[in-house]
Amino acid sequence: MECHEVQPAEGAVDRQILVLLQQHRRLTFLALADSLPTHTWRSLFTALNRLCRQQHVELMPLAADYEVVWRHWGEGATVVSEEPCLRL
Repeated sequence: MECHEVQPAEGAVDRQILVLLQQHRRLTFLALADSLPTHTWRSLFTALNRLCRQQHVELMPLAADYEVVWRHWGEGATVVSEEPCLRL
């Protein structure tokens, strides 16, 4: 598995998503996109995929959307899966 260096812009969107989820615990993808209008859907899905692999969020498919669920983990819990959580 290749090492992927997180760029500053990537870290910023990840943090913005986590801040929103800490306040709301659960959001649909469309609500998340409305809350972060400066980011494209693709950049949000990419960030959610990273956060899912790190087990910070869980993505639940809905009929016409995704529900994004914040997973509150203890300090330092970062597990990286080789399988992507979302297919773009």
